[in-house]
Amino acid sequence: LDSLLQEKWSKMGIQEFHNFIETDSELSKNGVKGVDLVKTAWKLNKSQGQVGGMPPNRLPLVVDAENCLDRLYGGYYSDWCCGGEWNHMLEFLSVFFSTLQQANVHMAIFVNGALEPTRFDDWVTEQMKVRQNVRNILKHLNKRGTPPPKVWWVPPTGVRSVLRLALRHLNVTVMSSMESHRQEVVGFLRENGYLGIVADNAEYCIFDPPRYFSAKSLKLTLKMTVETKEIVMDEVARTLDLNPNRFSLLAALIGNHVLTPADLVQFHNKLIPELDSEKEDRTVRIIRAVVDYVRSLPTVDDIPALGEKIFGSKEDPRVRKLNEVVDYYNSGTEEGYRKFIPSRRKKREGIKLASETPEQEGESRQAYRSLMAEKKKLRVVGEQGDDRETDEATDKLETLNINDKNEEGKVSPAELGESGDNAKSQEEGKQSHKPEGGYPRTRNVLKPTIPSPHPEVLKTASDRHRQACMSPALYSLLTTGDMKLPQLLEDECHSDLPPIHSVYRELRQRIYGIVFNQHHLTFTRNKYEDELNSMKKSIKSMKSAQKKAGSSDVTLHNGEPRPETEVLEEKLDTANKKLEQIEKNAPDLMDIKVREWLPYNGYSSPEMVSPKTCQWSVPTVKRLWFGTNMDDKQRRLRAFLSCLNSDMPLMMNTGNVPQHLLLMCCVLRYIMTQKSILRKPELDAFLVTACSSELLDAESLSRIKLDLVTARGVQLATLFMQGVEMALLANDACGAPVPFLMCCPWLFFDGKLFHSKLRRAVVAQNLLEMCNHDIQMVVKVEQMRKAILDGLVPEFSSMPFPTMLGGAPAGPGPQFPPGKQNYMLQQNKVNMMMNMPGGGQGGLGMGGHRGGGGQMMPGGQGGGAAYQHYNQQGGGGGIGNMMAGRGGAGGGKLVVAGSVVGQWGPNYGGNKNGSG
Repeated sequence: LDSLLQEKWSKMGIQEFHNFIETDSELSKNGVKGVDLVKTAWKLNKSQGQVGGMPPNRLPLVVDAENCLDRLYGGYYSDWCCGGEWNHMLEFLSVFFSTLQQANVHMAIFVNGALEPTRFDDWVTEQMKVRQNVRNILKHLNKRGTPPPKVWWVPPTGVRSVLRLALRHLNVTVMSSMESHRQEVVGFLRENGYLGIVADNAEYCIFDPPRYFSAKSLKLTLKMTVETKEIVMDEVARTLDLNPNRFSLLAALIGNHVLTPADLVQFHNKLIPELDSEKEDRTVRIIRAVVDYVRSLPTVDDIPALGEKIFGSKEDPRVRKLNEVVDYYNSGTEEGYRKFIPSRRKKREGIKLASETPEQEGESRQAYRSLMAEKKKLRVVGEQGDDRETDEATDKLETLNINDKNEEGKVSPAELGESGDNAKSQEEGKQSHKPEGGYPRTRNVLKPTIPSPHPEVLKTASDRHRQACMSPALYSLLTTGDMKLPQLLEDECHSDLPPIHSVYRELRQRIYGIVFNQHHLTFTRNKYEDELNSMKKSIKSMKSAQKKAGSSDVTLHNGEPRPETEVLEEKLDTANKKLEQIEKNAPDLMDIKVREWLPYNGYSSPEMVSPKTCQWSVPTVKRLWFGTNMDDKQRRLRAFLSCLNSDMPLMMNTGNVPQHLLLMCCVLRYIMTQKSILRKPELDAFLVTACSSELLDAESLSRIKLDLVTARGVQLATLFMQGVEMALLANDACGAPVPFLMCCPWLFFDGKLFHSKLRRAVVAQNLLEMCNHDIQMVVKVEQMRKAILDGLVPEFSSMPFPTMLGGAPAGPGPQFPPGKQNYMLQQNKVNMMMNMPGGGQGGLGMGGHRGGGGQMMPGGQGGGAAYQHYNQQGGGGGIGNMMAGRGGAGGGKLVVAGSVVGQWGPNYGGNKNGSG
């Protein structure tokens, strides 16, 4: 019932006010207008565009990245579900921000790093929408094998981390919120004198920034203009005939994260007695009725009295909520900001990580440039004419510096002002305590139990988090002990892969063990117990000797003869005092528990997870972060490798694993140490993708066309990218032993290229053929595979392969009507085998030999044999006779000049005479 009510009211609330402004004919005509940010910057007066140390005539804007992830990703191009086309994204961002730089438009990007427990229900509602889209996507892939439509778009796994790394690489100002995302965005705007916000959230409309631009309408045109829509709130207020100072009350009475639409049902029904919940214009009618009500009020100064009038009693908890949410919206307005101006005194910065020295940053930057230069040399000869533009774009991308030096000092993320009382506790290095009832669904659930972090560690984590230099999950883990894990693009019901978050549970536990010094706590506890037990044994032996001693016995003590009973009594008193002292100084025997929120139960209840220690003496997190010795550097790297089950000599040998591929190989090794998940060709597909010369060539990647996208391929890419996400968290927890430039996913993965290599792995006779007969690539792949499987007895997945090539799917799966068992899926998979590149020019036939284009040849054994042979021989097994044993041809299609002019289904049976 609760979930049904939540789904019913999730479509209402303050966000609908934003849609109301854009869809209402009169409001959209007066208050919404199309703008070109390039031309807008040109028209600025010098005084209007002067901000801090920035050049005059510059248009400074704050961008809420959460509202335009799809825009910053590069748009809704068709292959977004394949795992992330990160090089395309990087190229788009470089062109986008260089265009803005040339037009004197400065953008500061805010990513949401706040836990925001008061908005937990809103976050769960968003995740449930993503889950429904995921189901539709996987159903579409299983049925048609083509990229899903953009209406089901979900952010690719890891997009926020890749965006953070890309912006940092391009020297774009990027920040992460800490406590209240929207309040911090608007507070940064007002503190630094920015002129507008680019977002898609109605709360910003209520905060009334100087200018408000739509994020979902933001686009970079071929004419190198940046177009969007601007919502002019003064015109909206004039059209609604409502004083702007009443917008806070209007937003409170429409419904929001504090005073929810469900809390306001009775009030809305009083305003509109005949309100029909089934009518489509319900939300519009409510908004208009609330606008009329707020306009009719003689005054809005006494909110508690108004709340008593609306809800009938001063004791009603909704009165407190009303007052709280009105204060929240008022704090974001210009008048509210003037009442509380954050302190501008220089804040004490935390100690920088020992791994972030200028020398090491220079080395990683040089390694990155060398890698880019090497990739250029490896490109295919014969495309010199087309490569010139690509090389020029790559050169610009490598040397691009979006921000000027003089402006970085003024609006540096390190000096970002924190609004609200939360800044005080962060500045003092204390743990911030969340208000009770932050998770409305879980008031009776156990709370996380974590130790207080070291003040210097917390301060440094706060600084790095605010500057978006580390995984946002790490700061919330240190301060609250909560870990929110999002819905992923995976099939939770009929997949042959285990739940992805469950795969990385052990990795997260090791991260918790490092962050909370589990090894040190365990060592201290064991040492205490040993001392305690030793002292108790000593006291017990003294008491036994005291009973045996006679009253006349004499012993030498300090060179003097004394009664033995008296000496034993003194020793016993001393031992008891030491025992009391040991018990008094007993270490905290805290049972650490981290609260994980997983999507598999709809976030109805969390899992309490205990940390795990590594198999060696891991230093404390303070030593890992700030230790400057060579041994400390080695321990940082070893701790990171231990988290991913990769603490092996070959992993640290750059001859086997280049530095920029270390993170990828660690993730793949961790996956291989789990249950049978990957098939051998799939492991090789990841490695070949990373070694491919096409990976860093955006033009070559754009020419790749996928005529088949499989659900397993999509889920494997999701599994891998979630592993990269967890590896980035482990790297930050261990003190960043791997430089951020060597962690960038565009150096080793591209979703579309991976799918093309995965498809190639299906039909390749061996690894050499899979690598396009490039011997050097084969050597690299073999060396990395050797390091990944070092010391392991590899257990490759034995799942049969017909789920990709046709035939009955193995194991539990979706049921189809009799006689139509996934017929379209079988046809797509068989057609894929017939349409391999070069199929029209003597391509690979289905009979195990070459056949001309347009010809159809009988096939043989089931598709699983191809993978089984590949696993046994170390390469791609032959696929000849792929449909044999079926009693007839496997169906096919007739292709003329690259177009399908006819197709027919398989003949699975014969007549009574045995004929086909």
